[in-house]
Amino acid sequence: MAQPNSSYTELLSLTVQELEDELFDNILTKNAFSATLKQNGSVVPKDGGPQIVIPIMFAENGSYARYSGPQFLNTSQNDVFSSFYYDWKQIAIAIQAHGRELMQNSGRSQNRDLIKSRVMNAKATFENEFNIDMLSDGTGSGGLQIGGAQLLIANTPTSGTVGGISRSTYTFARNQFYRATTDGGAAMSSANIATYMDALDVSIQAYRGKTKTILADNATYRFFEAAVHPLQRINDTQGQLAKIGFNTYRYKQAEVVLEPTVSGMPANTMYFIDPEVLELNPHSQRNLVRLPKRDSYNQDAQIEYLAWMGALTCKNFLRLGVLNNA
Repeated sequence: MAQPNSSYTELLSLTVQELEDELFDNILTKNAFSATLKQNGSVVPKDGGPQIVIPIMFAENGSYARYSGPQFLNTSQNDVFSSFYYDWKQIAIAIQAHGRELMQNSGRSQNRDLIKSRVMNAKATFENEFNIDMLSDGTGSGGLQIGGAQLLIANTPTSGTVGGISRSTYTFARNQFYRATTDGGAAMSSANIATYMDALDVSIQAYRGKTKTILADNATYRFFEAAVHPLQRINDTQGQLAKIGFNTYRYKQAEVVLEPTVSGMPANTMYFIDPEVLELNPHSQRNLVRLPKRDSYNQDAQIEYLAWMGALTCKNFLRLGVLNNA
């Protein structure tokens, strides 16, 4: 015999399950930064541990010495290995209903659109908020936010700490940067943006950086677009982001793509991204998964959560860069 009010619970569970399946992979393709990491195989699940630890080689062997004949050789011990570490960050989003809706949704009065709408709203909310986190400086919600582009590719990389390493002390923890007004002598415009991009690109290439994607806010994207239009440089159709629906332009070996300020991108900014040195590390058991359904102890309500845990990590900051108007 069919249970008289099982329809809603089953529908909620099944609909949330549909949302969960391969959900995170689909979300990653909606925004340029996360899509770059996904398309380049830089979304790498991790199994656990107190923190995400990235071993690095931060210096050369200092015993290298040129000599002649019986000259004494360098026998000094050298420290060349260390690690960056990143704290796990957690995200949850709820899909819920109260008893009145459960009753109204029973039998012939079921409102499947209501449930599906809530599920799709949860998906859209996660997409938007996760992109804001990916571009953030990690200070949101009292430091519980993912440390995003504004932290890892800092405007002032000579101060602060990243990955547990002091940037004021260790130069290997600093990204490249170019300030249009300070270093170039004038604010960015369509007349000078390519020159400024070239200057930053040379700094990155000095450390064998391979920029694949350049994230551009509204203003810098328009400057670059205006600069390349007269040269008949048509939108790139062969790049990885272009193939999944983004409008991009070619700059050397990279795709220039709009990352709107409304999505969390800082104004008058370009980020030069080398996906070989960046990783998005979701926990292998908490990669936007469905938690057990819960009944409120003091309310006539049911609730389910989709939960994620992970971090955005970097293993070589010297191969990343930021261009801004400072």
